[in-house]
Amino acid sequence: MASKRSSRSGANRRVGPETGSKRGRQRGIKHGGSSRAPRGAARSKGNRRVDPELGKSKGKGRGKGKGKGKGKGKGKRDVAEFKARNRTILLLLVLAFVNAWIFLWRDEGGLDAFSAKAAVIGGDRRHGFADPMSEACGGDPVDVFAGLDGQLRLESRLNEGRTLRLALLELGVAATVIDELEAAIRDTMDLGLLTGSGAPVRVAGDRDGGLSALEVELAEGHLVQVCRDGSSFTVRNIQHPLRVDVAVIALELGEHASLEEAAVDAGQTPELARLISDTLAQDLDFTADTRPGDTIQVLVEKRYLGRNFHRYGKLLALRFRGNAGSLAYYRYKPVGVDEAFFDSKGRPMTRALLRTPFAWHPVAAEGRAALAPAIEFVDGRMGAVYRRPQGAPVVALGGGLIRRVGLEGDDGLVVEIELDAYDAEQGQGQGEDAAAQVVGQRVRYAHLMRTIGELQPGDRVEQGQIIGLVGQTGKTPAPRLRLELLDAAGERLDPMALGVRAPRAGDFVPEDQLERFGEDIRSWRRAMRKAGE
Repeated sequence: MASKRSSRSGANRRVGPETGSKRGRQRGIKHGGSSRAPRGAARSKGNRRVDPELGKSKGKGRGKGKGKGKGKGKGKRDVAEFKARNRTILLLLVLAFVNAWIFLWRDEGGLDAFSAKAAVIGGDRRHGFADPMSEACGGDPVDVFAGLDGQLRLESRLNEGRTLRLALLELGVAATVIDELEAAIRDTMDLGLLTGSGAPVRVAGDRDGGLSALEVELAEGHLVQVCRDGSSFTVRNIQHPLRVDVAVIALELGEHASLEEAAVDAGQTPELARLISDTLAQDLDFTADTRPGDTIQVLVEKRYLGRNFHRYGKLLALRFRGNAGSLAYYRYKPVGVDEAFFDSKGRPMTRALLRTPFAWHPVAAEGRAALAPAIEFVDGRMGAVYRRPQGAPVVALGGGLIRRVGLEGDDGLVVEIELDAYDAEQGQGQGEDAAAQVVGQRVRYAHLMRTIGELQPGDRVEQGQIIGLVGQTGKTPAPRLRLELLDAAGERLDPMALGVRAPRAGDFVPEDQLERFGEDIRSWRRAMRKAGE
């Protein structure tokens, strides 16, 4: 009887390999068999996996003591697993809600909730290039733009009946600011005298359409200058005798490869850096192509009003030696051809496309590593992404017509330009056969903050013209420019092709004038070579 009860209680216990084997040996002794049970029987008994549900049901029918306790223990483990599963489901639901809020319901789909910041390229996201200024009058006796190198620099002319107001609107100055400016100038001169006068207009402004400084050159040595002074404008009328000197200036890029620092180290103003960068934009991107130790020699006009330096005039010649190669260009006016820059062989410096979609702007040394463009695919569309500070000036890579402008979903504010046709191969001219032309190529700019002036489809833009400012419109975590190149059929082209110099465009020096051209630039070449020694 005791043997029978022992057998029943054993049915309710989880059988381990050791106990099962031992019980098998004992059973063999009790029934008078061999002292060693068959090995197969012992293993099947000892290694058998007992179904917990079977154990629970048996525990209910037999031996309620221990079987019941085992059933409860298994139930507790199931509850913990159930709670863990519920927590996982809840976490997934919360994550799904957060993503839906960011990408579907938040205005413009911005990711700025994560406080994503561009590398130090010109400040954090709350600051950038051309910040608004409340005090812009620097105190220089003749240079109203002194100390405004971090502002947006724009130029125009009052040609063909153009008024000062119209010119400033085309340069992106806000209408309310123009009202305030005109009220200040009327006390000094009659604005009607400026209309259609052909006077150059130079502006330094902020990225929001504000005006920091203005200069209108009425005649040689006669200027009207305006600068922001708190809540109002200060106006001054300057007349001094003009003196123009020609200087040969040698620059060497320092450890940060900063063109601005090199100009200041040479005793010049940062304005020279802008002049050099914009002139060489056909061949060099000064934010990506230059390296420490690169050298530059320039032959440039320096304009003085009285004894005070006012500004730089024409850049006459330029030579570059460095990581990106060797370049030398000379300003020249051949007979029957427009004035332009040519190399020593009479080939035009002008190219079909610029090397960079940006006008010159100061860049922090620690941010240079983040300036190189990266390839990005969005819905199968290939484009190049440039990280720049908010408000950095964006230019037309080539001359052409505006085809599209406006907000376009995730791409934000978009401007699309159809470029003028150009030859597909280098070196055409001087009697060579004409190359096949590239016709209908388009360039598309996305995520712009705003355009400069009220651009409309059909408007004409020129190569190097500032058309907009880097922004953060659409879905983008930080200020940037996305650039796409398209052919006439709308197929995306590799935007990294901008890394290769585009074919030359423009007129060559006529062959019958090459000898005279060489003689005229000989003294310039000698002066720059000597300055570079």
